Amino acid sequence: MSLEIIKKIRETESLDLALENALNKLKRAVKKRNDDLHLLNVVSINNQNKPSARNVVLRDFSIENLTIRFHTDKRSSKIDDILENKAICLIGYDKKAKLQIRIDADAYLIDDEEALKDIWKKMYPMSRECYRVSRSPGDRIDSLSEVEFDEDKENNLIGFDNFTAIQCHIKTIEVLYLSHIAHIRAKYNNINGILKGEWIIP
Repeated sequence: MSLEIIKKIRETESLDLALENALNKLKRAVKKRNDDLHLLNVVSINNQNKPSARNVVLRDFSIENLTIRFHTDKRSSKIDDILENKAICLIGYDKKAKLQIRIDADAYLIDDEEALKDIWKKMYPMSRECYRVSRSPGDRIDSLSEVEFDEDKENNLIGFDNFTAIQCHIKTIEVLYLSHIAHIRAKYNNINGILKGEWIIP
């Protein structure tokens, strides 16, 4: 299927097809935990002006609003990075489709508590568990036994105070289709909510 899509893009030289295929794969990856694009690498700039990369789970993607959402611990270093510099880069690779997607975005913390509670309640218990860790992510420990969890209660809100969601407003999307025929690469700029594309050299 991946080769068929690549051939069709090449034959038609359709920027729309190259984009539509990539966006649909991101949309599908939100729900499919085993999808390659369910995990994205996010790069932020820390307070020493150095890049800092980590994987995040793709929790929501809106084609209409051109936004991506992921969840994180308020105590994590990426929060300080984003508050200092909202510019981030997200990158993912779909091995089967031989498709790399790179996204430049502006990241913002969702601060609406009711919206966060709604997201929290819809999360699987195993997804909430990591926010119950007593100490902050990245803290130094001398032994693995020092990783302790606050006990959950019937209201299922233990850990919620550590939870937040990051809404990413997409500025550009780059797609790179890899093929033995010839690679295909395109860049799309968000201009007033519409992605305008151009071919670029792979």
